[in-house]
Amino acid sequence: MKKIFFFLLISTVSVFAQKIDDGSKHKTVFQFVSGDTLSQKSLINNLKNFKEGWPKSQVEVVFHGNGIFMVMTEKTTFANELQSFVEKEGIQMVVCENTMKQKKIKKEQLLPFMQTVPMGIGEIVIKQEQGWSYIKAGL
Repeated sequence: MKKIFFFLLISTVSVFAQKIDDGSKHKTVFQFVSGDTLSQKSLINNLKNFKEGWPKSQVEVVFHGNGIFMVMTEKTTFANELQSFVEKEGIQMVVCENTMKQKKIKKEQLLPFMQTVPMGIGEIVIKQEQGWSYIKAGL
């Protein structure tokens, strides 16, 4: 009887502990640099799974290098998903202005809900210095 009680107690505590973590303690910055559509799909899946698991987590995605193509109005195939992440999930999405200059991309060419930062790598460093976790997204 003691073994059954102990098992039930451990099972209950384990389930309760998993449900407590709604993600509100987690802050994560994703770096995205790939122009590859499989990597873009991988980012979408990562963000979806992350927010399903930790709905109250803070998330920011930094697009630079060829990753900028994913957030350009004329080039992306994921505009609806990205917009939903911003509007419904509260995910911040930022684009590197250095990449924009290098690739001669104007703000008007980006999806309208995108924000910009002067330096993508700098944004990631700042977030890490503030205690954010870092994920290099894509394949």
